[in-house]
Amino acid sequence: MTYSVYVEGNISEDGNFADCKYFRDREATQPIDGSEIHIPTDAGGCIFGQADTTTLLLIGATFKTIGSAPGMNASNFSPASDENEVTIVMPTTSVITKGVVLLFSTPGSVQNLYPSSDPQVLNDGVGC
Repeated sequence: MTYSVYVEGNISEDGNFADCKYFRDREATQPIDGSEIHIPTDAGGCIFGQADTTTLLLIGATFKTIGSAPGMNASNFSPASDENEVTIVMPTTSVITKGVVLLFSTPGSVQNLYPSSDPQVLNDGVGC
């Protein structure tokens, strides 16, 4: 049972990043305060999908468990699905925090890539 979160991504004022807001619904009417995403411990994962209000296209994400050894490999990158959704797998037997960088592009022809700030996914069940 994964937990879904919807992201509205827009180009930042400086044109280099994606400014993001997070919501509990695709229509972007139920905001999540800040960038800490709390999911149920037994969810097994968090799906980031595009909110209807986004101007950027979600194309992937990279993530890392906070406190673990640094390093990038194929197990901490996830391309977006055909539905522009990215799944971040989480354990169900322990509580952890993963730092996530969502990657966006312009719709249609890619003019630039825009990384998000660093939302965090916590499987602590707080406020779900």
